Amino acid sequence: MKIRSTLAVGIAAATALALTACTGGGAATGGGGSAGGEIKGQVTFQTWSLKNDKFTPYFENIVKAFEKEHPGATVKWIDQPADGYEDKILQQAESGELPDVVNLPPEFAQELAKAGQLVDVKKVSSIIGDYVDGGVAAYTYDGIKGTYAFPWYLGTELNYWNTDLLAKAGAAAPPKTFDETLDVASALAKAGVQTLSDVPSPKSLQIDISDGGGTYDFVKNGKFVFDTPAAEKIVERYAALYKEGAISPEALQNAGAANANVNNFNKGTVAWTTAGPNYIDKNLAVNAPTLLPSVKVSAGFGQPPLFVQGVSVSAKAKNPAAALAFAEFVTNDANQIEFMKLAAGFFPGTKKANQDPSKFSGTAQNAQQTEATKLAAAQMDKARVPGAPGTGYVDSMENYAKQQIALAIKGDITAKQALTKSQDYANQNAAK
Repeated sequence: MKIRSTLAVGIAAATALALTACTGGGAATGGGGSAGGEIKGQVTFQTWSLKNDKFTPYFENIVKAFEKEHPGATVKWIDQPADGYEDKILQQAESGELPDVVNLPPEFAQELAKAGQLVDVKKVSSIIGDYVDGGVAAYTYDGIKGTYAFPWYLGTELNYWNTDLLAKAGAAAPPKTFDETLDVASALAKAGVQTLSDVPSPKSLQIDISDGGGTYDFVKNGKFVFDTPAAEKIVERYAALYKEGAISPEALQNAGAANANVNNFNKGTVAWTTAGPNYIDKNLAVNAPTLLPSVKVSAGFGQPPLFVQGVSVSAKAKNPAAALAFAEFVTNDANQIEFMKLAAGFFPGTKKANQDPSKFSGTAQNAQQTEATKLAAAQMDKARVPGAPGTGYVDSMENYAKQQIALAIKGDITAKQALTKSQDYANQNAAK
């Protein structure tokens, strides 16, 4: 089984979604078991860095509730630490000891699916249609028939605006499109105000181009293709805006640095940033509370990004009916809602559970936080995983591209050169 070389590349790009505290909950009944067979025997269930004071009681209750509903079945819960999870998955897969039900991000699941390690849940489960479409799509891969996880907990990004700064350009409300944002950025530059706190990258270009109705599928025939007319046009527009003074110096200096755009926005010197749904209460209110009255949230542009964790079923489970039933049980509407009460800022993987975010979002400290939660839940239907999951597109490629694009914005190289260099770098460093 050729799994180590392919899986290692995919999971090098994966990062566990960080979970932050909120309020707690228990477990709800309703586990299914769509596949035929009796729901009995032992099931091993593995999570990723979730065994702690906050989450342990939740999982213990989940196990007890499932075992009560199915007296012939038992569940052994295993948790692996965040560090080294990829190595552990490799060891388990290669030794034939992959847990029956396992928490996997899309990158992990794709390579395991290629190696025949996972069950096609679309084939065996009658309820896959209950899950968020983008989450299902994240575990449905080109060249591999089927779907290989139930979407579990999801994240996305929204737009945040400094309305005091927008007012200097005569903008009574935040821009509604990406193109409108660039126009406002130009107008604000004339007033000495910067709007852009980050530079575009292949991933963000997907979102920006989709807002105009286009597509930017930067993998074609197994090769990365970053240099397209639509992408060049956006980079060239940024270069023009830079000359006008619309882009903060930090955006270019910190191209590729984590959270650079949010940290810049928190200084109150730029008009726009993107951030997660929990930004108002958990970041802005803590790090820049004086900005709170000025900040307004709006929905993400185009096809907004989706960040997802899922629950997969091992193809080698000794008790397949019980394993499938438990995977469905963990990810059903009620249990996902209870989990989101603990995982502040994240959203359920099922459509129905997202219909009323007040059931899991807790009490917001600020009105804009309430609005952010509603907007994030509403855009789950159209959100998709950015980039090219499972193709070997890793963070180093994204960061290199941002650095090259920053050079183009400054005028050191052309937009085409930046995109071509980024494209060549990605293809040269892709797994063979």
